[in-house]
Amino acid sequence: MPLLAALRLLLTVLAIAAGVAVPAMAGTLRASLSDDLTTIDPFAFPGVISSGVLRQVYEGFTAIDAAGDAVPALATRWETPDGGRTWRFALRPDVRFHSGRPFTAADVLWTWEHHLTRKPQPGYSAFYLRGIEGAAALQQGTATALSGVAIPDPHTLVVRLTEPDALFPLYPFLFVDRGMEAEFGPAWHERASGGTGPFRLVSWRHGESVRLEAHAGYWDGAPAVDAVSLVVLPDPNTLMARYDAGELDVAPLPENAVRTVVRQPRYDGQIAAFARAQVRYLALNQDLYPPFRDRRVREAFGLALDRVATVNGLHAGRAALTNGFVTPGLGGYRPDAVPLPPFDPGRAKALLAEAGHAGGRGLPPLQVAGGPNVREEATYFAAQLTAVLGIPVGVRIQERAAFVAAINEGREALFINGWTADFPDPMDQLATQWHSASPTNRTHWRNPDFDRLMERARGLADPDARDALYRDAEAMLREEAVALPLPTPQFVALVRPGVTGVVIRPDGTTDYHAARLP
Repeated sequence: MPLLAALRLLLTVLAIAAGVAVPAMAGTLRASLSDDLTTIDPFAFPGVISSGVLRQVYEGFTAIDAAGDAVPALATRWETPDGGRTWRFALRPDVRFHSGRPFTAADVLWTWEHHLTRKPQPGYSAFYLRGIEGAAALQQGTATALSGVAIPDPHTLVVRLTEPDALFPLYPFLFVDRGMEAEFGPAWHERASGGTGPFRLVSWRHGESVRLEAHAGYWDGAPAVDAVSLVVLPDPNTLMARYDAGELDVAPLPENAVRTVVRQPRYDGQIAAFARAQVRYLALNQDLYPPFRDRRVREAFGLALDRVATVNGLHAGRAALTNGFVTPGLGGYRPDAVPLPPFDPGRAKALLAEAGHAGGRGLPPLQVAGGPNVREEATYFAAQLTAVLGIPVGVRIQERAAFVAAINEGREALFINGWTADFPDPMDQLATQWHSASPTNRTHWRNPDFDRLMERARGLADPDARDALYRDAEAMLREEAVALPLPTPQFVALVRPGVTGVVIRPDGTTDYHAARLP
């Protein structure tokens, strides 16, 4: 450790021991997280909070820019001679991992093979790798290498797929230094930072803080700050107290704090808002709650929700009123402008009566389930459903990990869920939520016709042809009323005067690479 860094650390330890508040070190940007990380393992499913941190540390072929478009990252170019069946990637030659080792095509192959063979379950990217020749054999243990990948030279990768996949370069691969496991063992991510990103992950104190330090050798230029100190502050009151006391430079706001903060004049000029590439919906589990098998019941639930009032009231106008299951503008896609039916309590009651449940008669009680970030939304929707339909609807808010486990296992009949795009194409919001093979299909809805639409779209290089299939898929979801689309809140943060360059990308990553302190 350099002498200056050691001295700073010693002074910090002494100050904490003495109970003295510790100011930010020179060059350290102080920010917050609305919840703790679920993992720092780049092979595990990260969730939005962890993903936002890990994408500062690890990178893929491409990245999402501030406008929501794909831009080159570790690949400088990619091409396919046969409509997406074979892909040739030219890798950036001047990239080094945080360890100092050069990034090469062998690291890409190692990362992919590790995702496919990871135990006790495959890695997060295994779903995107299933189309590579030899992937099934490697997972089944009948092969020891991924046969569909060739490495002509250290910075060229050729990938052969079993079927055309026009989206392969966009998938959220996070490539890992293959030397980490050999040097530090299977739990290497707890001891070392194995990425190529602008920041190294140097510490994670569960439930408390994360520290990132600048990667001076970053291929796109070293960050302007020396480090980013992230403190976990799930309680909005504590968050605001810390910001008001001058202890935070950037404070991304939890959704349940936005309405209060944006209406306070004292924060004028300190509020930054960014588009969120998220589809959000009220999910209806037909397996767990049999009345939902009647389309009239599902439609009645949709008509009983006043989505416009949600935008203007709960979100103080800081939300987008979507009409379907794809974020408008994602990857250039423009959904049909057919609006959802407006709030119509009379029609909702009539449909429920047609289904044999006038005034809610015969319908078992329900609870709107969700994580802590949707407490106010869940309470609002539960009250609306009770008032309009006559069904006793309560609220069940769970810690995030417990909630995700419950919906993954199909234990919630009615819940608020969202999916923030990992890559800029509607496939990411349609297939991830509704394809029967997707590990994140949390409504457990199955429709082979929908699956076929997704597989056909995946193989089409023409974006207009893909969009036509996406519109067909959205029409199917709307016709089936498998879930009820909800407004998508913006990302909103408080940024201290003089702090510049902080951007929250549409995928939820708070990008600190260009951040500068006063």
